[in-house]
Amino acid sequence: MTEIFELTYHGGGGFSWSEVWNMPVSHRRFNLMKINEYLKKVEEAKNQDAQIVTENTNMKKFKIPDHVKMPSEEASYVSTVKQKK
Repeated sequence: MTEIFELTYHGGGGFSWSEVWNMPVSHRRFNLMKINEYLKKVEEAKNQDAQIVTENTNMKKFKIPDHVKMPSEEASYVSTVKQKK
């Protein structure tokens, strides 16, 4: 009975309850095996992406040269907007 739920839920809408109920047990097991393989590949891809992100964030940060940095006094700006009359 749980195989029916698993195929209808994880099948991505590809199977209806009545289709799975009338499906031979060997086909149910085959489809469940394929779904499990797919979910493992998705999990591995997510872990690999997460590892790449952590490696990129752990890289040394580049030092900005002094001639590019602006002193904090020059960084503050004041703008005025004409008001409608």
